[in-house]
Amino acid sequence: MTKHHHERMIQLHNVVLESYSQFDKLVTHQKQYIQALNNWLKLNLIPIESSLKEKVSSPPRMQNPPIQALLHTWHDYLEKLPDKVAKSAISSFTAVIKTIIIHQEEEMKLKQKCEETRKEFLCKKWRSTPDETDAKRGEDENTKDDLVSKREFMVESLKKRLKEEDEAHQKHFIQVREKISGKS
Repeated sequence: MTKHHHERMIQLHNVVLESYSQFDKLVTHQKQYIQALNNWLKLNLIPIESSLKEKVSSPPRMQNPPIQALLHTWHDYLEKLPDKVAKSAISSFTAVIKTIIIHQEEEMKLKQKCEETRKEFLCKKWRSTPDETDAKRGEDENTKDDLVSKREFMVESLKKRLKEEDEAHQKHFIQVREKISGKS
């Protein structure tokens, strides 16, 4: 897994969050718009009571204009819209992406730790034999053997640690791939 993949996953997470926000706003604003039109229509359809009688020449007021039926139908469809289900699905998808991001971050940390151990192992491995400076110090054979044994033990310990860290990284790598592909 590369840093590039991780950055794209974060980008996807942000886009899905924004989509959720925009979808929520769309549904809310549609409902508010229909409500505002209904309120406006109600205000303009109520006959105004006055002591003056309407002139005979003025056309009679329509009690149920065609737009009112349209607004009621529009309102009914908006109320039946499964927006909560869609929001829940988007939210669940966002949570899955966030989980993948967390696993990717853990994988990158394991990979870095593994690389650091590998470097340390290689460094110690090349310095595991006594060099000329040890011989010049005039140390006796037992001390040299002791030093070699300690270095060999240290190299073997590092080798074992590197193997364990590498296995942990590979296991985590597989888990992340399975999560991304939807196998887990």
